[in-house]
Amino acid sequence: MNFKDRLRESIEYKGLLIKEIAAIAGINNNTFLSYVDARGSLPNVETAVKIAKALDVSVEYLVTGEEAEKLPDSKNSEIQEIINDLSTLDKNQLLTVKKMIHALV
Repeated sequence: MNFKDRLRESIEYKGLLIKEIAAIAGINNNTFLSYVDARGSLPNVETAVKIAKALDVSVEYLVTGEEAEKLPDSKNSEIQEIINDLSTLDKNQLLTVKKMIHALV
């Protein structure tokens, strides 16, 4: 998975349209489209930060697929435990969990 894929996945997870995220991030829609379409252009650092903030993810996640190390707290450790459990599920189980989470949100 690359930047374009993680960006598309994050937008989908938020349940927003590409043009909505572009507006939230303050980026021209055509420019934003170049990051998610077949061109798969990479934004400059300042733009990547705007996109990450609009999606409530880290730039590191969008670029590498990994989250930056955070100081442990009870909520983060609970989330990490859930992520670890999710990594053991098969594709169908993950789809079911994803639907359940979206229903809760």
